[in-house]
Amino acid sequence: MNPNQLMLVSDMDDTLFDSRKHISDRNRNAIWEFQKKGGLFTVATGRSITGLRPYQQMINIQMPVILYNGSCIYDYQKRQMVWVKQLPECIKAYVKELALEFPNLGIQIMTESGIYTCRPTPIYVQFVKRERLPYTEVQELEEFPENWIKAELTTDLMNPEALDDCLGATIPEGCRWLATGVYSREIVASEVSKGSAVLRYRKLFGLSDRKLCCIGDHNNDYEMIQAADVGFAVGNALECIKDKADFIVSDNDHDAVAEAIERMKQL
Repeated sequence: MNPNQLMLVSDMDDTLFDSRKHISDRNRNAIWEFQKKGGLFTVATGRSITGLRPYQQMINIQMPVILYNGSCIYDYQKRQMVWVKQLPECIKAYVKELALEFPNLGIQIMTESGIYTCRPTPIYVQFVKRERLPYTEVQELEEFPENWIKAELTTDLMNPEALDDCLGATIPEGCRWLATGVYSREIVASEVSKGSAVLRYRKLFGLSDRKLCCIGDHNNDYEMIQAADVGFAVGNALECIKDKADFIVSDNDHDAVAEAIERMKQL
C-alpha cells in the first residue's frame, strides 16, 4: 500500500529501542522516509511527557503521541494534552496500604507536571540516570501532588510474585494493573489501555480512512495489537503478543520497525 494510506503506531522500549535503549539508524531513516511519503507515524508508550520528549525530537514525530500506557494523548507541537484519563481518588489510599504492606516497594507517581518518587529502588535510579529524566523525590506519600495519571511500582528489592498476588486480589474498582517488566508493575484507570487509546486517537483525528498498523512486544501492547487492522510483533515479544499479531518481524536489536514498514508497503 501507499504510505499515505497507512498509519503506524509503535511501542518504544524493546520495540523501537534496541537492547541498549538506542534507536538504530535504519529504524530512524525508515520512519523519516515513511513520513516523507505521506505515512503517519506515532508512538504509544508508558513513558511520561518529559520521558518521551528527547526521542520525539530525535525521530521528528509530528503527530500527537500516546503516553502513560494509554492514559493520555499529548501534542508536543502545541504543548498540550489532547485527552487524559486520571486515576480515581481511591488509588491514593490504596497505594498507602501497599507501602505499609511492602516496605521495600518503590513507588513512582506520574502527573502532567512531572514524575515523583518515594523510596526509589536501584532499578528505578538506574533508569532515570540513563534516561537523564528529571524527577522529584519525596519522603512521605502525602507529598505526592494531585491528579495522578499513572502509578508505577518497582519490585527489585522484594518478591514480585507477592505484589502480583496482592494486586490481583485487591486492586480497587476503577483501576487496573499490568506487568510492564520484570520488576515493574503499573496502575492506570480501568478503561485505559494502548488499545483503547489508538481507537480514540483514530476517532479524534478523523483517521478512519487510514489502515492502522501497530507494533509491540509486551503485555501493555496486547490490546493495541488486537485493535489494529494489522498487528506486528517483534521477534523478542511475549508469546501472547506473537499469537495475537498478524506478522512477526525481527527482534528489537535487528531493526524491527524498519522491517514492519517494509511489510506494510506490501499490504
